[in-house]
This record gives sequence, C-alpha cells and structure tokens, in this order.
Amino acid sequence: MNPLASPKCASRVLMALAAISGIIFAAGCGSSSSTSTTNPGGFSDSSLTGTYVISISGTDVNTTTNEVVPFAIVGTITADGKGGLTGTIDINDPYNIGVKLGQSVSSSSGYQVGQDGRGTGTLVTPVGNFNLDFVLTSSNHGLISRFDDNGNDIGTGSGTIDMQTSPTPTPTGSFAFSLSGVDSGGNSLGTVGAFTINSTSIAGTEDFNDDATSGPGYTGLTLTGQLVASTSGPGTAQFNTPVVSTSLDSLNFDVWVIDSTHLKFIETDTAGPYLSGDAFTQMTSLSAGQLVFVLSGMDGTQEPVVAGGYATVTDANGDLSNGVEDYNDNGTVGLGKPFSTSAATCVASTGRCQLTLNGFSNGTSEPFTFAVYPSSGGGGLALEIDSFGLLQGASYSQSATAFTPSGGYGLNLTGVNNLNPNLEAGAWGEVDDIAQFNAGSTASPAVNMTGTLDENDIGDLAPTSSLNGTYTPDTNGDGRGSITAPTTGTFKTLLGGFTLQYYVVDSSTVVFIDVDSTALDGGAAQVAVGTFEAQSSSSSAAAVPMVRPMVRPHAALQRK
Repeated sequence: MNPLASPKCASRVLMALAAISGIIFAAGCGSSSSTSTTNPGGFSDSSLTGTYVISISGTDVNTTTNEVVPFAIVGTITADGKGGLTGTIDINDPYNIGVKLGQSVSSSSGYQVGQDGRGTGTLVTPVGNFNLDFVLTSSNHGLISRFDDNGNDIGTGSGTIDMQTSPTPTPTGSFAFSLSGVDSGGNSLGTVGAFTINSTSIAGTEDFNDDATSGPGYTGLTLTGQLVASTSGPGTAQFNTPVVSTSLDSLNFDVWVIDSTHLKFIETDTAGPYLSGDAFTQMTSLSAGQLVFVLSGMDGTQEPVVAGGYATVTDANGDLSNGVEDYNDNGTVGLGKPFSTSAATCVASTGRCQLTLNGFSNGTSEPFTFAVYPSSGGGGLALEIDSFGLLQGASYSQSATAFTPSGGYGLNLTGVNNLNPNLEAGAWGEVDDIAQFNAGSTASPAVNMTGTLDENDIGDLAPTSSLNGTYTPDTNGDGRGSITAPTTGTFKTLLGGFTLQYYVVDSSTVVFIDVDSTALDGGAAQVAVGTFEAQSSSSSAAAVPMVRPMVRPHAALQRK
C-alpha cells in the first residue's frame, strides 16, 4: 500500500486521457480497416473470439483511506466465443493495491454479449476481480468501462478492446505516442513524443507537462532508450530524457502490440510516475485540409476542462485557419469560438510541430502553445506546453462531414461531474458511460437516436437506462453538430441526461465533448469527452485513443 500524502495529491488525476480507451484521444490515429458493413444479424458471445488487447484507465477507491485514486489496466485476454476468458494483465493502481505486473486472468473469468453488442464480464485475478461493461462495434473492436461497486471494490474507467494481430508483429519504424497519468506526487502529468526503432534502440523527441509546469527544460527533449518486443506477452521499453525534473528522466513500461501500427503502454515503475497510453505510426507533417480535435485536462486553476472543434491545415508548417472551438471549463461553456495559429513550425526530421493558438480558450484566453506529433490518420497527438494549464488530446484528418444516419452505434463517454451524492458537496467525481443506439433520420426536433446506456458514476451504478436523444447537424455541413439526450426508465443517470457537441471524423466515427453547464435536473455540471462508432460485421472504426478529463482534489468517498 502506498497511501497518498494528502487529499490534494489524491485526485489530481488525468482521468485516462486514452482511447480511448481510452476514449478518444482525438488523435489522428487512423484506421487499419476497410469500409464497415452493417451487422444485421446482431451480436452474440461468438462475436468475441480470439486474443484482444484490453486497456482501461480511470479511478478507484483506496480501501484504507476511502480516497479516490488513479488506476490503469493493460493486457491481453483470450475469449473462447462461448463466454470463457483467460489472459494476462498489468495493473497499475499505485495508491490502492500497488503496481502488479503479469497477473493471470483465471479460467473462472467470463463474459456475455447481447444482440445489440452490449456486454458484461469479469476478470478474476490473484489481486482482485474487475467487473466490465462494454459495447462491441465489431468482432475486432469495442469500447469498455470498469463497472465496480462491490463492497470494498469501487472503481470506474474507460478504454478499448482491440483484436491482436496473430502472429504478433515486431514493431518497426517510427511511432508517435501520448501518455497520461500522474507523477510520483499524485499531480497530473502528460507527455507526447515520437521515436524511431533501430533494432532494440529508440531515438526521438519528447515533451512533458507536469501539473501545468512546462516550457524550457520540459519540451523538445532528446529521447533515447530501448524497446524490446515480445511475441508471447508484453514487450518492454525505457524512455530516457534530460528533463529538468529528475523523477521523469527515466521511465519504464510494458508494451503490448495490437498490430504493426498501434501499441499500448503502461508504466511499470513502482515509485512513479504512473502513465499509460498509446503509440501510433508516425507521420512527418499534418495533412492539409480540415481536421477535428478533442482536448481534455485542467485549466490554470486546476479545474476540469474539455475542448473540441475543427480547423483547416493550410500549409506544411501546420498553420491553422478558420478554426472553431467549443469548450466546457468547470461548467462554464463557450460555443463557436473562432481561432487560428501564428508562426507554426513542423520539423520533418523529428516529426514535431509547435503551434501557438490565437483566440483559443480554456475558460480564459491566452496565447496557448501546443506540441503536436503527427500520426497515422493525418492528425496529431497534442500536449499543451505553456504555463496556462494542461490540455492533452489529438486531432483527426476529417474525411466526411456526416455519419451514416442508419444502423447501430457503440458509444463511450468519460468525464467528471459534481453531482455524486457519495462525495462532498461540489466535489468532482469520475463518470463513465457505455451505450448502444440506433441512428435514424436527421429530422429535428424528432427523436432520431434510440438505445440503451449503462453508467458508472464512481460508487453509483445505473445499468440499462433508456437512451432517447436528438442529434442536429450544423446547417453549413461542417461535420459539427449537437446532441441532446435525456435518459428515462427504471434507472437514470446522475446527470439526468447529457448535452454534447460532436465532430464527424469519417462516416462511421464521431468524437464529442460534453457541454452540460448544469444538469437537466439542475444544480450540477458535467465535463466529459467521448466517441461513438458504427457497428459492423467485421472491420473496426478508426482507432481512437482515450482522452480523459481531470479530477480536481476532493475528499474521500462516503461509502454506503
């Protein structure tokens, strides 16, 4: 046990800024699949067959202090198509059960999948059991959350399930990466960069933002180290940089290969920091044309903030024009804010771009500076590198301005709200939603999305709520739109529904931010990000790493 030194340290957490699985990193991550085809036959247990890389990050509760603390899980599970599971996972839960590597998932684990693709499961390990709630978008890919409110085991988080290529390839070439979590003191930490693999050695560039401390000594650093792949389990990696904070200068990881374009990382240092995230095939510049983005983190006063929008890449330096930003800063919402860049630079030899955004806001307007590492898909992995806060996320090259208005979609939302009755008044707690819905006509105000949503608002589970909402695209066809969805039925979410701003990546993939300044039933706000992806018979949607919001320090959870 490594209890937190104080409540302040307990919850300065980037709540899994992953794709996604996290949920999304809005990350120009690209797609390794062909166009999706619909799945009219629905899903069943047999839809989950084979070996998958599973990744979840979020928060759980320290069993001694009741403080809400960060955790991450990465590993492989093998599903037999009949409800049985085995595998091996790494668990990084530093302020609760500790850093536990190579934990076996026993044969007493299991899962079940419904016809709509929503499923549940349990991972049984020597250090505890983890209940899961997920939605499959295909037999290759799904969105997942932790769904625990069981006595001393209370936890929530979001992530992804991705089928692992067999045989597992040895990664080669150049990769851009984005990792998030906390430093050894429990403060929010983000890092982005890129490296090229030469045999087992790596060389590249890395940037850090440690609790809104960045700039000289933290940015544009020379990265060296090694990455040793494995075909029978996780590989290992070490990142070495001359960062001014010596606790960050040498970081060790387990590395799980999904395919030749996508790697998952989880830190193995028992004394911290505690990071996890993704790496994708690197590009040397941002692709010209329109991109969409999602960012998440904290503002200059350590309040949670998310931002999303679109902009046009005008040149090889990464300059942006015609930008439109939406943001939710601690429940204060701004929509349709114009922005652009000045003096952007992209260095092809390192694959690093640096952008200063004019007119951008995280609740206040400053000349925000970001390091961006272009990755497959035409967008890039981004990190704020100034002293005005800590935003991390990604952008996608936009290939469509509308998603297909028929068929099923899987949805994952992750964020924070200040409504949880188990926390002190006004404290932010993590919320994670898994949903499946069918999209219909774009007519508004008619309901055009219907389905089912499951929610874990840490310490409060709300399964099988009816999801009935309306999506309304912008009239100018820019791929941006809004969603209003109250939840009804026997179970209801704590918020009573949600209001989203969405951004179309391609015809089957959409990213969004939550812009609820007050709950539908009054008195609360929700700051969150997410994605929804078309369900298909085989191929997966564009890879989406997870963007996660920040949790402000708060008191211990009050157990029921």
